[in-house]
Amino acid sequence: MRNLIIKRLFIIIYYLITLISIQAQHAIGEWNTYLSYNNITYSEPAEDNILYVIGNGALFAYDSEDTSIRTYYKSNPLSDSNISKIAYNKAYHTLVITYSNANIDLLINGEDVYNLSEYMNKNVSLDKTINNISFFNEYAYLSTSFGILAINLKKKEISNAYILNKKVNDCFIKDDSIYIATTEGVYAALLSDNLLDINNWKKISQHIYTYLKNYNSKIIGYIENEGIFNVQLDNYSTSQLVKGEFLYMNIYANKLIVGNKNKALLFQNNLSYQNVSLTKEINHLSYLNNSYWGSYGDIGLIAQKYNQTSGLLEDISSPIIPNSPKRNLFHYMTFTKDNRLLVAGGSLNYAKVVNPGTIMIYDHDEWMSFQEKNIDELTGFKYVNITSIVEDPNDPNHHFAASARHGLYEFHNRKFTKLYNIDNSELQSIFITDPNYVSTNGLIYDKKDNLWLVNNCTSSIIKVIKSDGSWVKLEIPEIERIETFEHMMFDRRGWLWINAMWDNRAYDIPGFFCLNYNNTLEDQSDDKSKFIRSIPNQDGNLITIGHCYCIVEDKEGSIWIGTDKGPLILNNPSRIFNDNFYCTQIKIPRNDGSNLADFLLANDHIITICIDGANRKWIGTKENGVYLLSEDGQETIHHFTKENSPLLSNDITSIVIHPKTGEVFIGTSHGLNSYQNDAIEAGETFADDIYAYPNPVKSDYNGVITVTGLVRDSNVKITTVNGSLVYQGVSLGGQFIWDGKNREGKKVSSGIYMVLAADKEGKEGVATKIIVIR
Repeated sequence: MRNLIIKRLFIIIYYLITLISIQAQHAIGEWNTYLSYNNITYSEPAEDNILYVIGNGALFAYDSEDTSIRTYYKSNPLSDSNISKIAYNKAYHTLVITYSNANIDLLINGEDVYNLSEYMNKNVSLDKTINNISFFNEYAYLSTSFGILAINLKKKEISNAYILNKKVNDCFIKDDSIYIATTEGVYAALLSDNLLDINNWKKISQHIYTYLKNYNSKIIGYIENEGIFNVQLDNYSTSQLVKGEFLYMNIYANKLIVGNKNKALLFQNNLSYQNVSLTKEINHLSYLNNSYWGSYGDIGLIAQKYNQTSGLLEDISSPIIPNSPKRNLFHYMTFTKDNRLLVAGGSLNYAKVVNPGTIMIYDHDEWMSFQEKNIDELTGFKYVNITSIVEDPNDPNHHFAASARHGLYEFHNRKFTKLYNIDNSELQSIFITDPNYVSTNGLIYDKKDNLWLVNNCTSSIIKVIKSDGSWVKLEIPEIERIETFEHMMFDRRGWLWINAMWDNRAYDIPGFFCLNYNNTLEDQSDDKSKFIRSIPNQDGNLITIGHCYCIVEDKEGSIWIGTDKGPLILNNPSRIFNDNFYCTQIKIPRNDGSNLADFLLANDHIITICIDGANRKWIGTKENGVYLLSEDGQETIHHFTKENSPLLSNDITSIVIHPKTGEVFIGTSHGLNSYQNDAIEAGETFADDIYAYPNPVKSDYNGVITVTGLVRDSNVKITTVNGSLVYQGVSLGGQFIWDGKNREGKKVSSGIYMVLAADKEGKEGVATKIIVIR
């Protein structure tokens, strides 16, 4: 009896764990966004204890009473990404949001968004940069680099654009006039005049103010490199209040706050002020509910009180910052054996782009970063442009990171432990004149736990750190000195493939390389290798590769190569060393009666290719978003762009797929998205715990029903309990999707439905049940 109770208890616990796991998964077709909210730069007090906060160009709201945080991002409910300015109007409960691309959102009551995209979309040859936001009555006045844009908050529309052909830094309204601070001086106009007529704007001062504010009927301005001034409008005279350089000037609850990185001036109505020295660098200071709120970059947002005795701002809260990626940099991504997402946020440095050394890990909904602080001092070199990251197959807390500039970094428990360069390893420098320019990339372990990497533009491009810590250099003359090798991949034969990215200088030769080292790492006499820059296609036409971005093997053994000519497919990669070797370019019929076809994505730069559990191809492009192609590439199942989806940018940097859940992680130039795919990796045999979810299917549920734990290409049948066929199909990798309808497209009625699955040979079958409640 006791054993029976224990057995039942284990069964209950198992199903509870399964239920929790199912609930944690995203719905098929659901998007998620993983923006960085670090590097807090600005906070805007609203009402009801709410502050709107900008971190890394992303928005979140903080409730100072209950300490809750709400993050905002594109499609939830914002219209865009990469925010440049925000300002809150209490009368209309509206947060005006402007973006770096000149798009504009009005966020009402923290929930509803009205997008005013016509300004961004207007085809004019004007600089649309928005420099500041001011309010008067129902209007928001946006100071732009060509004039003033007026938004009617009541009507939620752009009412006018006053083209003045000069950059406006700031503006305010007093009495019956509008005043603008421009790079050519201060101009004013009567509100009753036709403000569209540039002749109605009169220059009243030569002074060039970065900020010009109406503070309780006193006009306060900041002149760059000079200081803060009190401006008299009756005779346009000025008197200097404070000398110095400042970065921001804002008015909150009758307090004027002016500041820079190291100090803040807290003005009172009579223009007296406290000069507050700060103990740490700050980006901005605001005021709400008797507290000051400091934007302290990567430290976070901190609530503070002014201590009159010490003259300092004292912290009264811990740093406030949402858990999120350190930066919106996703150059390279990979999953570990235990399904943690590893990210390297560097740059290849070819276009002189230098990103801070960035390694991030995403584990069970938590983002963590590897050490960055003090690495410069410990090594004597700038810690920048991490291009690749790999985890030790025998120690999940041990990692190596490649860099485009200074060699190979080693980490234990996310802490830096060693830099490998020319002084302590077999690594070589690109230039004799600069021995510290050591470019590495392409980290990958082989089946014997040897770590392979590329050491670009050297006499021995490929280097290996054996499992015993010794180094091996492979001398291969045909690839000597090539500069832009990037990703390494071992195919099912154990052959090594590497892409060389682009053609820019003498040694920047784009193409791809294959090495069969016959599993004899230290004996090169039996090696075969080949570097290909030009290759004929199936029609005999020579394809010369201009850029080669990625290389990947699909589940049937074909090699897919991402180039500037679209994808090139090697259907028989074992023949690469033959003279008649060729690639295939997929032809897509035009179906217009001409009998002509076009090569698949031939005009796109294919940055990354990822194979899902159903052997379909997820393709990321340079400027055209993401494609999901059928297994053979003939069908475009999805084409996601920033215009038709929550995708943050059409410029894709990397794509990886979660091995268990099928969630597709898409790195873009503006941050990370994910999409819940309908295919997952399949096991070699049917799982012991095949299940369907949701189960039971309740009457108010309109989504799809997922059966998981199958083998690839399982034949699945849905039947009634008496065996009548309701629906049938083939699994996508390890799971099958049913829309809850019969073969006539009608929703099935209440009842118990059997799920019968067999492998594609029909040799092995399994069953489970789905309960439908209508």
